Amino acid sequence: MEREQESQERLQSVLKLPAARRYSYFLQRVVESGEVWGLDGEGWALALDDSGRDVLPLWPAPEFAALCANRLWSGFQPRAMRLEDLLENVLPQLEEEGMPVGVFFTPDGHGHPVTARELIEDLRTARGPLA
Repeated sequence: MEREQESQERLQSVLKLPAARRYSYFLQRVVESGEVWGLDGEGWALALDDSGRDVLPLWPAPEFAALCANRLWSGFQPRAMRLEDLLENVLPQLEEEGMPVGVFFTPDGHGHPVTARELIEDLRTARGPLA
């Protein structure tokens, strides 16, 4: 029980980080785990940016995605995607379509917006020269 409370406290403290710090956390965690998480209902969950464009929300771990499966995404489940698939297939397709990515949304709807190209470059940088 204590361990679960510790885990919840850690989740909350990460969620309270400013968006740029959550983005750094996201990059590090995704590179370490080799996977990224989205929400899946009958297809991937999407958000809207301030200009009304679709945005693909991504999280570094299932517990963060699950916390956001509320309101519009009620009933959606966390689903993993391999980092390789993200880099080789998903992000290039999003870049072609001009769809941005919302990294590490919080339950109150705040994410860090980046272009697909920025995310590709930042993930490759985070992986280091040997990747």
